[in-house]
Amino acid sequence: MKKTLQIFTLILVLIVTACGGLRDMQVQVKRPAIITVKSEIQSIAVLNRSIPTKKAGLEGALTGELPQQDKELSEECLRGLNDLLQTSERFKIVRCTEIMNAADEKSLTFGAPLSWEMVDSICKKYGTDALMVLEFFDTDFSILNPNATAAAAIGSVVNGGSSTVSVTGKASARTGFRIYNPSSKTILYEDRFEYKKTWRQTSTNPADAIAKLVKRNPALVDVSYVTGQEFAKSIVPLYFWEARSMYKGKKGLMEKAERQALSKDWEGAARTWEDVFNSSIKSKEKGKAAFNLALANEVLGNLAEAQKWIQTSYVEDGQNTALVYSSILDARVREQAKLKEQEDNEE
Repeated sequence: MKKTLQIFTLILVLIVTACGGLRDMQVQVKRPAIITVKSEIQSIAVLNRSIPTKKAGLEGALTGELPQQDKELSEECLRGLNDLLQTSERFKIVRCTEIMNAADEKSLTFGAPLSWEMVDSICKKYGTDALMVLEFFDTDFSILNPNATAAAAIGSVVNGGSSTVSVTGKASARTGFRIYNPSSKTILYEDRFEYKKTWRQTSTNPADAIAKLVKRNPALVDVSYVTGQEFAKSIVPLYFWEARSMYKGKKGLMEKAERQALSKDWEGAARTWEDVFNSSIKSKEKGKAAFNLALANEVLGNLAEAQKWIQTSYVEDGQNTALVYSSILDARVREQAKLKEQEDNEE
């Protein structure tokens, strides 16, 4: 629902910025993590507990996967997770040297959680507040539309190899993570996470295209690593670039303020736009200056001030552009409480 709303508001922004007098801008916005880990958790040990002791018979026969490969791919998943979390100041991350068998013998679903004695022991060993465990991990690779691929291959052979054949495959990884808090003896998080990626090979030689794609190991290694990174993104606040609009300045102080903003002097631009607002007798010009003041305050992190100015802009100028931007700012303000909860104890 949240993603749908963001897409809808972005479409509205693109519609209104199609009007004359507006310049497309990009601002960096810090969004809270999808999964809230309370701020008292400052350090996390990461444990691989996903090694299967028994491979599903049919899957093992078809894919040729071995326990050693399962171990390597699950470790690749945690390498991706670790690499991304190390770039964030939210947590101190420590990789456990232990690797454990999954509670579910096929590593396809959650089994019994770790005992609190073991959780407490691991956290004390690594000096962390919590323990994140990869509880199960499974990968899959398949060729999409095999019938169509076969028909194209036959057609290419009939035509003497003059036509190209595209072979598309899908690699996926399915994981289950738990986050244990030993101090409160509570599981802070428990859920599945899945990531998929498509791969394509094209060649005039159908056997060559299929052979390249069937070399599935590089695809599985890549999807395993990216799966870890994608999960990590859901537990740490991250910065994103988002589309915004700014009224252009045709002359005078509005033109000066635009140059200040484009040169990243947002404080100077805000002062200049405020001068325009206070000195102008035209509602339309006051509305544009107020709109740009809202943008400047958002960039500077003053969301309450940004809300005040965007409301002023709509009152003065009555443009739907201001209403669209107002809804974006309102959503950002609502997110701040969640972001504060996640970051309160950060230095």
